[in-house]
Amino acid sequence: MGVDHAFDRFYSVLHYAIGSLDSVQERLAGVVAGISHLERDSFPDDETWDRFQSFMNENTGRAAKIDEGGIKSRRSQMSNAEATKGLQKALGLFADIAEAYGRGHP
Repeated sequence: MGVDHAFDRFYSVLHYAIGSLDSVQERLAGVVAGISHLERDSFPDDETWDRFQSFMNENTGRAAKIDEGGIKSRRSQMSNAEATKGLQKALGLFADIAEAYGRGHP
C-alpha cells in the first residue's frame, strides 16, 4: 500500500485523538485500531517498521480479561500517563512517515 497509505491512516487517527473528548485510553485504543492493519510496505524503512511493531506490541500485549479483546484489555489496565506516552509514540511514528511522504518515498 505504501507510505502514502500509512500517512493517511496516521493522520486520520491522530486527528481523531487530538479532537476527541474520549478518555486518553480510549483515544489510544482508537489510534491502535486504526493503524493495526498496516504492513511493512507502509513504512519507509526497517527502523520505523520495527518501532511500529514495538508500539503495537506495547499497546495490545497484555492478556485480555474475559470477553475483552487485546486492545480493550490493554487500554483498561493503562494509566493516563502510559496512554499519553503511547499517543506521543504514535505521533513520533507519524512524524517519520510524514517526512518520508514529503520526500516522495514510494
